[in-house]
Amino acid sequence: MHRIDVQVPLRIYTRDEELVAEYGERRSRPVKLSEVPKNLKQAFIDIEDARFYQHQGVDFKGVMRAVHSVLSTGSASQGASTITMQLARNAFLDSGKNFERKFKETLLAIKLERTLSKDEILELYLNKIYLGNRAYGIASAAETYYGKPLGELTLAQSAMIAGLPKAPSRYNPIVNPERAMIRRDYILKRMLELGDISQQDYQIAVNEPNTAQQHKTEIETEAPYLAEMVRSAIVKRFGEANAYTQGYHVYTTLDSKRQAEAAASLRNALQSYDRRHGYRGREDTVNLSELKTEDDMRDKLFTYPVFGDLQPALVLKVDANSADLLVGESRIQLDMDAVRWAREFKGEDRRGAAPRRVSDVLKAGDIVRVRQTDKEKNTWTLAQIPEVGGALVSLDPADGAVRAVMGGFDFYQSKFNRATQALRQPGSSFKPIIYSAALAKGFTPASVVNDAPITIPGSNWKPENFGGRYIGPTTLREALARSRNLVSIRLLRSIGVNYAVDFATRFGFRKENLPPNLTLALGTGMTTPMEMATAYAAFANGGYKIEPYFITRIEDRNHNKLFEEISPRICPGEVDACVIKKAEDKRAGAEGVDGKESANKQDKAKDKKSEKPEDKKSDKPIWETDAVVGPKVGDKDVYPAAKRILDSRTHYEIVSMLQGVTQFGTAARAGRSLNRKDIAGKTGTTNDQKDAWFCGFTPDVVTVAWVGFDDMSKLGEGETATNVALPMWIDYMHRVLEGTPSKEWDKPVDIKEADLGKPADNNTSTRARSRSQRNGNGFQYKNERDLAPSRNVQQVQAPRRPPERVEIPEQLF
Repeated sequence: MHRIDVQVPLRIYTRDEELVAEYGERRSRPVKLSEVPKNLKQAFIDIEDARFYQHQGVDFKGVMRAVHSVLSTGSASQGASTITMQLARNAFLDSGKNFERKFKETLLAIKLERTLSKDEILELYLNKIYLGNRAYGIASAAETYYGKPLGELTLAQSAMIAGLPKAPSRYNPIVNPERAMIRRDYILKRMLELGDISQQDYQIAVNEPNTAQQHKTEIETEAPYLAEMVRSAIVKRFGEANAYTQGYHVYTTLDSKRQAEAAASLRNALQSYDRRHGYRGREDTVNLSELKTEDDMRDKLFTYPVFGDLQPALVLKVDANSADLLVGESRIQLDMDAVRWAREFKGEDRRGAAPRRVSDVLKAGDIVRVRQTDKEKNTWTLAQIPEVGGALVSLDPADGAVRAVMGGFDFYQSKFNRATQALRQPGSSFKPIIYSAALAKGFTPASVVNDAPITIPGSNWKPENFGGRYIGPTTLREALARSRNLVSIRLLRSIGVNYAVDFATRFGFRKENLPPNLTLALGTGMTTPMEMATAYAAFANGGYKIEPYFITRIEDRNHNKLFEEISPRICPGEVDACVIKKAEDKRAGAEGVDGKESANKQDKAKDKKSEKPEDKKSDKPIWETDAVVGPKVGDKDVYPAAKRILDSRTHYEIVSMLQGVTQFGTAARAGRSLNRKDIAGKTGTTNDQKDAWFCGFTPDVVTVAWVGFDDMSKLGEGETATNVALPMWIDYMHRVLEGTPSKEWDKPVDIKEADLGKPADNNTSTRARSRSQRNGNGFQYKNERDLAPSRNVQQVQAPRRPPERVEIPEQLF
C-alpha cells in the first residue's frame, strides 16, 4: 500500500519568528472535475457563463458590446468573458486592458475550444482561478475560507466561493462580509431561476450565516523580495518537488521592524523623485455611463491591484476646485492642494505649466492613484506609480546578516530584485576602495594631491570634476569628502591599476566587472547594491571581509534542525575560528555573533568569558578565547574567522575620511539630520545622472541606497546622489538609530592626528577655514598663487610607512 504523503507548505520567518511567506501545494492544489461537488460546479457556471456547454468559447453578442466600449472609451471595460476566455487570459496573457489583449484572448479561447473538451476547460479553470487571500483554485479556497475539503462545503459556502472571481477583494467574505453575502445570495437566486437548485435548498442556503474565517496564518512581515531569495535557495537545495511539500521552516536574518522601515523609506524616496518630475497622466479610463451602479464601478475598480501605499481610484465628478473619487468602499475628495504638484511630465528635465484648476489634471472616468496622507482627517493626495527603480540593503556588519532588503517599489509590480540582480556602475561610491588601497601603500589622509585637469597619454579621455571646477592641491581627506575626480585618477595612477583591481577583489568585487584602466577611479565597474553593502561592511566592522547571508537555519516539519548557518565571524586575535558559547535564547535567529567588539578589544572579550549566561541581560553569545576548528564543541558553536582585509591603521584612516563626507562633504546633510558623529559613507553619482548611490554605515549598521531607471534613462539635471539616494538612507537610518547611543571605532595607539588631515573644525573644509592656516601635513598656502605645484609639495607627500613605500611621480601634481 502506498503511503499518502500529507503536503505541508514551505514557511519563511523573520529572526523574531514573524511569518514572511508561505509557499506550497495548499495554495494551489489541483483537483479532478469528478471531485468537484455538483452544486459548486453549477454555481460557477450559472454566474460566470450560463451557456458554457452551448457556445464555442466566445459569446459574440457580448464581444460586440465590449468592442464598442473599447472604440468609444479606449478601455476594455466591458466583460463578455466566457469561462474559456477567462482561462485563456489567466493562463497565457498579462493583465493589460486594451483592444489587442482582448483580441488575443478571443483567439486563444477559440483555439482552446478546438483543442480541449468542455470538461477539461472547466477543470483547468476551476484549478487556476484566483479566489483571494492568496488562494488559487477551488480546493485551496475551500481550505482557506472554511478549513475543509471540497466535498464538505455547503450550498451556501459553494455559492460564496463562486462569487469571488469577479472581484476577489471586494467580495471576500472575511474582509467584506456584507458585500460578500449580497453576492452569495444573488448567485443562489440565479441558481434557483435556472432550475439548478430547489426552493427548499435555496431557502436553507440564504438563511445560513457567513461562516468564513481565516484558516491560514496571516503574513506578518511584508518582505516579498527576501521571500523570493529564500524560495529560490530552498528549491536549489531540496529540489522543486520537495521544496513546497515537505513542510520546511526557514528562519531568516530579517528584522521585521527594519524591513517595514526600509519599505517606507524606499517608497518615500521614489515617490518624492517622481513628483519632482511631473504627472504622467491617468492610468486608465472608463465610460461611466456604461457602469450602471456604484457596485459596477467598484467591481471595475477592484480589478486594479494596490501597489505599496498607492490605491486605485475612479474619478466620478470634477470641477475647478475639487474632484469626487471612489476608493475601495469609500468616496473621497481631492482639492487643489492634492493635485498642485501634477505639472505635466514632458521629459526628465521638462515639465508643463502648473495646474490652475483640479479639472486641468483630472477628468471623470479616469483611473488614477491616490495616497492617504492623514488617516484621522481622511485626507488624500493624487499620486502615481513611480517608474524609477530603487533598492535598499541593510546588513549587520559583524557577520553579514541581511536585516532588511527592498528590491523595488513593490514586488507585485516588478519582481526584478534590484538589490541583488541590478548590475550598475557605483560611481564615486567606489572611490573609498581606491583610497583604501592608497592608504595601504603608504599615503595618509593628510597627503596632498593636485586637483587640476589631467592629460592621459595616448587617450582622448578628458575627465572632469562634477561642475567642472578645480581647487588645486588638496588633502586626500578633503578630496574624498568633496568627491574630486581628478585626485582619484591621480591616486589610482600612482598606486597602479592592477594593484587597485586586486585590492578591490578583497572586498568581494568580481574582477571581471572591474575595468583595468584609470576609469576605475570614477567607479565605472559594475556591481549590485548587495555587493556594495558587503564591501562597506569592512569599513564598519574594523576591516574584515564578511559574506552576506539571509538564512540562519532550516527545520523540517517537526522542527528538527536540518541546517544552520556558520558564516565567518569577527574573532579577536589571529585565529582560524571562533568558539562561541550561546546564552539562553529562544528567539529564532538570535544565535548570531554579537560582533560589535572589534579585534582591538580582546581585554573586554576576556572579561566576557568570566560572565555566566544567567547573569547576562543580553541574549548575545559569549566569546570564548580558545579557538577550536570544528562544527561544534560541547555546547559551543565554532565559526570560521573572518579574514582581515584592512589593517587597523588603514581601517581607522579610511573611516575617519568617510566621516568627513557626512560632516562637511557631499553628504553633510546626513550629519546635520541625524546629529551624530558615528556615521560615515560616500555618495555616488554616475555620468549623466543615471545612477545615484549612498553607501553609509555606523559600527552597527551598514546600509546602501540606490536609485536609477531599469532602462538606464537619465535621472535628470541636479538629481545627484545627494538629492536622490541620500534622503532614502537618512530616512531609514533615522528610524533605525533612534534611541541608540553614538559609538566610535577603536583608534590605533600609534596613529597621529596630523596624519588624519582633519581641519580644526570638522564642519569646515580644509580650504574654507583659512588659506593661511597650516594643513595637517605641514604645507602652508596663503593665496591662490601659492596653490601652484611645487617641489615642496612633493616632499611633503612622501608616503609615511614601509614596507609598501611608493614614490610619488611627477605627474601626480
